[in-house]
Amino acid sequence: MKTSVNQWKAFRRFSTALLLSVFAMALSLPANAQSWGGLYNMDGFLRESHPFSYSPAPTQPATPVRAPAGSQLYRGPSVAPRPLMVRPAPASTQPMSTEMANADSGWKISDIFSEIRVGALAHDIGPFSASDEGGVDANFELLFASPGIFEFMWSPRPHLGVSYNSSGDTSQAYLGLTWEWSFWDGWFAGFSLGGMAHDGHLVGVDGESKSLGCRFLFRESINAGFRFAKRHAIMVHFDHSSNASLCEKNTSDGTTNGRHVVTLNEGLENVGIRYGYMF
Repeated sequence: MKTSVNQWKAFRRFSTALLLSVFAMALSLPANAQSWGGLYNMDGFLRESHPFSYSPAPTQPATPVRAPAGSQLYRGPSVAPRPLMVRPAPASTQPMSTEMANADSGWKISDIFSEIRVGALAHDIGPFSASDEGGVDANFELLFASPGIFEFMWSPRPHLGVSYNSSGDTSQAYLGLTWEWSFWDGWFAGFSLGGMAHDGHLVGVDGESKSLGCRFLFRESINAGFRFAKRHAIMVHFDHSSNASLCEKNTSDGTTNGRHVVTLNEGLENVGIRYGYMF
């Protein structure tokens, strides 16, 4: 029994010495280790990257996309949207033109008024009646835009006008319809039909005044001229007024207390130059 114990102690001392020898040899080995097949260089292997190592490129965090308010996917807070604040434009210091004002109000002057005409006319020159009166007539005329109801008769323009005599003879105010057509480059011609009221004599004195018969007469006129710069026009004007022999008056026949009924219709004609401005 004692011999077995001594053998065990001897074996333990031998094993310890053997392990210390191997450890000392391992420390004294060079960097190039020896393998069964020859020298194996460990430096290249140690410098290689780990086969399972991976460093992904840094990425920016994705911006979350929120569904529009009111949709089924929207999960945002129930907050009322802020109203859009619009700063008013500064008021202009320049006066607004008539065209701009009309555009803002939704209508234009030309929707109602078409043209204005002014001129000077030689008074009572014939040729269809005796020239008993004189002077010059200052003429003013306003033409309106043709309404749609006049399309069936070639869209005439309604007009209003006045002619005032400088010598105190017959002056008149008139109205009617004007038809007009353009020819070539700016040239135009037309005529008008209507009526007039005057302040002249119903029974005149020969050589001094006209015998016009009625206070209200028929009136016709013709115009021909040239339009330039789109809005301006110069024209020749002629008008004739009479009662178409519809007026009868009880007049003296020149004898004592003698009287008789006569038809009075001397008529009145004026001719001159006018300027027109179209709206």
